Amino acid sequence: MAEIEKVVSILRQQCLWEIHGFDEVGSTMTEARRLAEAGAPSLTVVLADRQTAGRGRYDRIWSSASGEGLWMTALVRPHILPEQAPWFTLGAAVAVAESLVAFGYPAGIKWPNDVLVAQEGPLFRRKLCGIRAEMDVAEDGTLSWINVGIGLNLLQEQFEGSLKDVAASLRMLGEDVPDRAQCACAVLDKLEEMGDIFEREGFAPVRRRWLDLALGLGSEATVRDIEGEQRGVVRDLDEEGHLLLDRAGESQPYRIVAGDLVFTS
Repeated sequence: MAEIEKVVSILRQQCLWEIHGFDEVGSTMTEARRLAEAGAPSLTVVLADRQTAGRGRYDRIWSSASGEGLWMTALVRPHILPEQAPWFTLGAAVAVAESLVAFGYPAGIKWPNDVLVAQEGPLFRRKLCGIRAEMDVAEDGTLSWINVGIGLNLLQEQFEGSLKDVAASLRMLGEDVPDRAQCACAVLDKLEEMGDIFEREGFAPVRRRWLDLALGLGSEATVRDIEGEQRGVVRDLDEEGHLLLDRAGESQPYRIVAGDLVFTS
């Protein structure tokens, strides 16, 4: 039996999700979009042993070789407003980080949804997991679906090229790495929980959990957003999930809706 078939078999026994597994795809996000447009139900997930065209935020290439990580996209159809859909990227970061902490790993979140090593040392703030989301709005203006793509590095011994000093894997943090089925089931259970919370209670409870895991609060940073390059001190996450940055000489924090955060201290 192929490795991905073993993962799928275990997940079908342990999770309520509809599971689709592939030995190789261009991108699990592409396959999940196809399923969503064909009417696949909420709590559908696509996993692949290998992606040949995996992408992260801002369409950056995501290294996703065979057997080295958990490459999956989760399809959900939550009963929330389209403008609330970005909550899911923040909630997905909480789902991954909390799962890793439960496994004993030092994981934290860099705004909005990068999961990084949270332990001081040579791997500090290196990226363990990237998350990318997309959504579709129906003709009547309601939210049709959200796809949450997750790339979690598991077994890489090292990274090369541009990833050498910015990426990390669970193996680099310790030898006893949970397998893909364990990781997938833990994250999917948390994602399901996030959806339930958003529908019942809104963003506030997840915001608190995000802040508990946040890296760099009080640190100096540069953020590139639609207005250009913003520099200041990372202050908070507001009630809508926007980053608040204290800029020199300004009495009110600057609100960042979307951007790329780089710590400078």
